[in-house]
Amino acid sequence: MILIRKSVFSLFVALFFSIQLHAQIHCGLVELVPNTTVNSLMTFDDFTSYNGGIIINSVAKIRVRVQDKAIIDPLCSWSLVMIIDNNPGAGTPANEWEELLQYGSGAATNPPMSTLEVRIRNACSTSPIDGVFQTFANNGDLIDIIAPLLPVTPAGSCVNNVNGPGDYMGNYDEFNFDVDIRVTPTFAYNPGIYQLNIRFHLEENP
Repeated sequence: MILIRKSVFSLFVALFFSIQLHAQIHCGLVELVPNTTVNSLMTFDDFTSYNGGIIINSVAKIRVRVQDKAIIDPLCSWSLVMIIDNNPGAGTPANEWEELLQYGSGAATNPPMSTLEVRIRNACSTSPIDGVFQTFANNGDLIDIIAPLLPVTPAGSCVNNVNGPGDYMGNYDEFNFDVDIRVTPTFAYNPGIYQLNIRFHLEENP
């Protein structure tokens, strides 16, 4: 019989939201609402959660607002990406979760970053990766939600890669994104407390 001590494996996922800080060239306003950090804690303390994983649906919502200038510039468009960070400055290997606390002797390996999966979705399937769990391999890996430098696709189209001016109030199904996360650690890794950070970055296309 194998006994698992309660709270033997805990994982923190912090979701950060950011926009470019320099002046807009083509757009009057580019922002994420709200622009605040979301933290999620997953604790694995039974066989089902280890083997089947834990999914948290709608752990965060990304709400985009992009407005034209007073004199409309037809080149106003935007991109949205997510970037993974495991605090390599603290000595974390590029492909692992950052270790905050380890239980026991640590004879196995620490969990790889690939155990975390992230899914982006909205009613219009605006992102080409809509509804499909994505994984990161190494610190600094970037996944496009709406890729940079695409041709302008106006709001109201309800198709892939809508990136023209609009907002989550007037075009809710295109400018609102749900974020889901899933982690499946199995029994192969050192028990402990680990952390990863995901940054969602909205930027005007140059």
